[in-house]
Amino acid sequence: MPSEASGDYYQHVVVYGLPYDRGFSHGQQARDKILRNITYYKGPGNLIAWPTALRIIRECYIPGLEKYWLSGLAEMRGVADGAGVDLEDIVLLNARYDLSHISNPSTTCEETTRSLPKSAPENEEGPHYLSYPRASSECTSAIILSEATGDGQVYTAQNWDMSDRLFKEDGIIYLEVHPHPSENLPSLFLVSEAGQLCRSGMNSDGLGLCANSLCSSIDALPSSLDTSVGKGEMPAIPPSSALRRLFLESPSYADGLKRVARTPRHVSCNLMLTTADNMGICLEITPRMIFRISGSAGSDTPYILHSNHFQTQAFLCQSEIQDCLAGGSSWYRADRLEVGIRRKALIGFLTESDIINAFKDHAGYPHSLCEHSARKATGGPFVQPGQANPYSGSTCTVSCVIYNLTKRSIKCNGTRPVCTPCQKARASCTWAGLGRMGGDMSEEHASLLEYTRSLESKIAELESHVQRNTTPASDHQVTSVTTELSTDVALLSMNATAEPFFVGATAGFGLSRMVEGILSQSPIPHTAQGSIASANTQANNDVDPPMDTHSRPDPQLERKLADIFFTRVHPRYPFLDKFSFDDFHQFYLGSPDIRGVNPSKLFQLHMVFAISARILQLHPEMGGSISPEFYYANAIRYADEALQVPGLEKIQSLLLLALYILRTPGSVSNLGGWHIIGFAVRYAVELGIHRNITCVGPRAQDPYHIEIRRRVFWSAYVLDRAVSLTLGRPFALSESDIDVDLPVPLEQRPVDEKETQFKQPSAALTDTKALNLSSFVHLCRLRRLESKIKQELYSASAPTMTQNYSYDATIDALRQELLEWLNNIPFKVSADGPPQEGYLLYDTPEFFRIQYSKALRMLLQQRITLVSSEVNSSKDKEYLALSARAAGDICQYYRTLHQRKPLGWNFLALHSIFTAGLTLLYCIWAEREHADLARFEDIRSCSNVLFAISERWPTATKFRDIFEVLAKRMIDLVSMSSLPHASLDGASFLSEARIPPAGALQDSAGFPVMNQDDFWSMLDELVDDDYIRSQFQLNGVDSSWGLFDS
Repeated sequence: MPSEASGDYYQHVVVYGLPYDRGFSHGQQARDKILRNITYYKGPGNLIAWPTALRIIRECYIPGLEKYWLSGLAEMRGVADGAGVDLEDIVLLNARYDLSHISNPSTTCEETTRSLPKSAPENEEGPHYLSYPRASSECTSAIILSEATGDGQVYTAQNWDMSDRLFKEDGIIYLEVHPHPSENLPSLFLVSEAGQLCRSGMNSDGLGLCANSLCSSIDALPSSLDTSVGKGEMPAIPPSSALRRLFLESPSYADGLKRVARTPRHVSCNLMLTTADNMGICLEITPRMIFRISGSAGSDTPYILHSNHFQTQAFLCQSEIQDCLAGGSSWYRADRLEVGIRRKALIGFLTESDIINAFKDHAGYPHSLCEHSARKATGGPFVQPGQANPYSGSTCTVSCVIYNLTKRSIKCNGTRPVCTPCQKARASCTWAGLGRMGGDMSEEHASLLEYTRSLESKIAELESHVQRNTTPASDHQVTSVTTELSTDVALLSMNATAEPFFVGATAGFGLSRMVEGILSQSPIPHTAQGSIASANTQANNDVDPPMDTHSRPDPQLERKLADIFFTRVHPRYPFLDKFSFDDFHQFYLGSPDIRGVNPSKLFQLHMVFAISARILQLHPEMGGSISPEFYYANAIRYADEALQVPGLEKIQSLLLLALYILRTPGSVSNLGGWHIIGFAVRYAVELGIHRNITCVGPRAQDPYHIEIRRRVFWSAYVLDRAVSLTLGRPFALSESDIDVDLPVPLEQRPVDEKETQFKQPSAALTDTKALNLSSFVHLCRLRRLESKIKQELYSASAPTMTQNYSYDATIDALRQELLEWLNNIPFKVSADGPPQEGYLLYDTPEFFRIQYSKALRMLLQQRITLVSSEVNSSKDKEYLALSARAAGDICQYYRTLHQRKPLGWNFLALHSIFTAGLTLLYCIWAEREHADLARFEDIRSCSNVLFAISERWPTATKFRDIFEVLAKRMIDLVSMSSLPHASLDGASFLSEARIPPAGALQDSAGFPVMNQDDFWSMLDELVDDDYIRSQFQLNGVDSSWGLFDS
């Protein structure tokens, strides 16, 4: 074996926070390694000349990152500042692969060969040998599906072959990334060169990626790819490493594949993309085309293997693009890997140890599957005396990594290189296989050799266990001589945006783990607990000193947070027992030691504080600055015990979690809240609180306890209906299974004697000291009406939507019920004049008008998409006018409420306003021949409200921008269609006749300018996904999107 010194573990770098902050931490922790890598790649002969590379970085890669991966550019800036280098240096590291492929730019393989430097001057006598370029990384990767494994696990794995310099100079890191919760991104575990943002990796949602080098005849300088740019100019293209991180940061497997397909590139590469959902795709990517190999459940061969040459049938059947790999071990490494796994994989008995052993194969040494540096190889028929073998290189396997996507765990070789057992034995890596032993080796002999290798592996594993068991706990120095091939490096948190499978009430899993997996963010590390002391801690929680977990914030602040919850949230969702909460809060404030205290009460206390802190965060005008994640982290400490407490408290805790998600920026399109609320409703069914039945027990007939049960159920019901209708998901409970009475509209303090006023709601309303719940009760009635609308018009059993009198009669009957609901709102507050001091949002007529308009818009949504006919043309116009008015009222009343008192906004409000705006645009287009100019004022209101939301909730920015572009195009269309046809030919695009009417959006509205490709890319991401389309795709509406192509 070559004299390669055994090193320690590669450095494990863990970073938290926003892109720049985690990049800065990365740069600080790995500074020396980053500097060594930069120095090497800037050195002569290692990549293209630095002045040329610098120009490509500035004119191509940085603009490409700004356009396609802005957060990645911010993270690179952080790495640069943390390491004390220039941004261009870090981009160089992340573009190392791309720049290594254009050292001899050409258009064909033949030209590449002709342009290669000779190994000796032309005037030198004797034969000359071409120095064929090796791929910048010769890797072997695998996707292994659950059908191949004995325990149903899904893996992606790789031997990363790279310059032995990285091994000898310690230039590699294990990078663990925990994004800030506001980004709504999964956690990542990556293997990469120091300073790079991704080489291979997996995320906490179960997506995994490995990458191999490919060389094709169309790999070229960026300036030669785009004929639309001027001579010598370069298009905006990010480095190919951006493809990898964009995939791993994706919210879903499908979204990740879209990102890979849509991101431009100028060199070829191979990506192995896998999901824990038992699917894998191998993409052979060239600058122009992508060739695909797919595998999924039921495949005849439950694995996909790849090295460094094109192997898809689609590629091999075409001649436009050629494979430029100059032979080498790539032609047999994948075959050798298949030898190691095929037999057990085909019968479903493959284990993780089998995969690891397969990657240790040494056939063809030194250029084997487990590759070793061949710098000193001087023999062979092509070697001139005194010269190195031109067909050998300085590559070795620098890392072997096995990603278990099912368990979200990673195994890497803890020491370097991959074949640690060879180092332990101080022997050369040799292969006693067919090529070495001769062609007459018997099958029995081969089996014995395989059995011997297996025993050696098991002995090495036992030695590792013995060493760990005899080492003192305080001894963190484990030498490489006693370390087995694979060591658990990291187990990624499953709490960061990972969507769970359904877990029933009787399952053996800890309920808190399921809930944490649903949540849209991971628990905050201990370093974040110091955020209480700073207003800017959310951006810096990875560097703040930890806070003493036993210290508490100002009691006055916590009293304020409790008051905020019970004045702003409780009237809408009155599922907590306020008086019991107040009593416990007083006890908590007066108790220096909370050990032994009810964990459910502590969980609910801190979740109330977290929700209120989020409201404060979204209402800067209220004063105070406190991180909601601080209280959320405190609450999660009690989650496991709190969510196992039987009874109403479990439902209350689940509803608090759901409310926290709905008020968390970055949770848009996340289904976590839907899962949690559904679980709460199903548990309510287990308790029987959805039925009007007589309970037994000491408190069963207590009127106050009965009311709490009703309020808990109806709060869960209201949340379930609101979120399910928003996401287009089924309800957790059918209306036909509910017969429990609505709560009485007044909150009273419990007393020892049984009260009778709970059966007398009209009398109870006269008590002005108690919280009036009439708006909540009335909202429950509306949700029941909306459920009826969904059942009769939108369910699978609903009659086919046709334009006839029967269908319209159903709509009119439901509309009449909505009008009756509106006419019976419990508060007859005048809309004129300023509201009373301390008024509640849910007491205002505007609030009820918004709820009515949302229900009416949903009622008419399908009907307005029907094609007009002469018979019902009057009905068509009536329904279009009603829909437009309902959508306009939603926007106008939200604007009125926000102007009166700034609103905090949430996911449900954003959805309501955005879909109302789309409905407005559709109605304007449908009536374009006789456009009502008043509609444009409604569009302006929608625009203003979306701008207001995005100021406090950055997640809404993309919805605001897409609506601005759609609205402006709609105004142009309608204005143009209103001109006589004869005047269109000579009309200027900006003629006076086409000036948008009053109230329409102007160019100075302030939204980003986009070209058409950017616009349609954004529109496709919003509309082509289920999130928006499920709310606006009902039979005929799909075709209406085509109107914007005009």
